[in-house]
Amino acid sequence: MLHREHLPVRIDDSKRLTARQRARAFKVIQANADVGFGIVCADLIDQRNILHATLHAMRVAIAQLPIVPDLALIDGTMTPPTPVPCRALVRGDQRSYVISCASIMAKVLRDSLMVFYDRLAPRYGFKRHKGYGTPWHAQQLKRYGPCFFHRESFRPVRDARTA
Repeated sequence: MLHREHLPVRIDDSKRLTARQRARAFKVIQANADVGFGIVCADLIDQRNILHATLHAMRVAIAQLPIVPDLALIDGTMTPPTPVPCRALVRGDQRSYVISCASIMAKVLRDSLMVFYDRLAPRYGFKRHKGYGTPWHAQQLKRYGPCFFHRESFRPVRDARTA
C-alpha cells in the first residue's frame, strides 16, 4: 500500500530493471509503503501445486498489511481467496504502478533469499542463478541430487532424483 502517488525512483516491471535499480527502488518503496510478504516453502508447493501455493502466499501478504486495503491488485488471471476485494490484471507489472512496486519488492526479497540459500547449500550456486533453471544448475542437480530447497514436483528436480 503506497503512501505516495509517485516515488522518486524508477518503477517498472522488475524484469526491466537492473539489480542496482531494483535494490534502490526496494529501499524507497519500503520507506513509502506498507508491504506484506508471503513466503511458502518447497514442501507446500509440492503439496498444493505452484498455483495454489502462490495464491496462499498472496493471502498471507495481504493479511500482513497493517491496514486492510480497499482493493488488492493481483498480477495474473486469478485472485486469492481473501475477504479483501481483488482485481486480477494480466501483465499487471507492466500496467499498474502498484503492481510494479510489488514486483520489485518480491524480486529483491527472492534474490536475497537465494543468496542466503547459497550459504546453506553452496554447491547449487543459488546466488548465481537465483533459482532459475540453468544448464549449470541442472548439472549440479544431477551431480549432487536435490537439497531441501528444491521442489520435488519440478521436473528437472524429479529427473535428477531418478538419474
